[in-house]
Formats: sequence, structure tokens, C-alpha cells
Amino acid sequence: MGKFKIRVARIEMVSPNERGEDIRLTFQFESHQTSFALPIFLNSCEFDDTEIVKVARSKLHDVFRQLGSQCEDWQLSEAERRELAKINVRPGVNCA
Repeated sequence: MGKFKIRVARIEMVSPNERGEDIRLTFQFESHQTSFALPIFLNSCEFDDTEIVKVARSKLHDVFRQLGSQCEDWQLSEAERRELAKINVRPGVNCA
């Protein structure tokens, strides 16, 4: 997987949620094979316009750090990947 291009796609005011967050800043992620958007919610009373993107980036970092931590045990070793490739049970499939 190559590097992602990450950009701010939108910043918009929304109806406040249960935590009083009323700004939705959406990041767009794009790579060769993957594309997705991820909204980050902030409270407009806590930050001024010059701080919004910086705070959203920090919150985004926390989201990915937590996701990485939650799925850390999903990582296969190279030996495990080779072993799984050897037991391919799909009939008639020959991957070179």
C-alpha cells in the first residue's frame, strides 16, 4: 500500500450533537487502491477559526492511534502470510 494523500474536504457547521460539537471537518483520504472520508467533530465554542484544522488533525491522529491499537493483533507475520497462501482452497484458482 502506498502513501495516502490526505486533505481537508469540508468544514461545516452542523446541529450540535450530545457533546455540543457543532463543527464537522471532513478529511478525505486517497491512495492508489483506497479512498474514504472521515468526519471529525469539534465544538466551535472551544476553538477559533485559526485553530480548527490543527485541533482536528490532532483528533484525527488520536482516532488512528486508537484504531491501530485495537487491531494490532491482526498483523500477520511474513511466515503466517506464506502459510495461508499455501492452503488456498479455491478450486481452479492459480495465482502466479
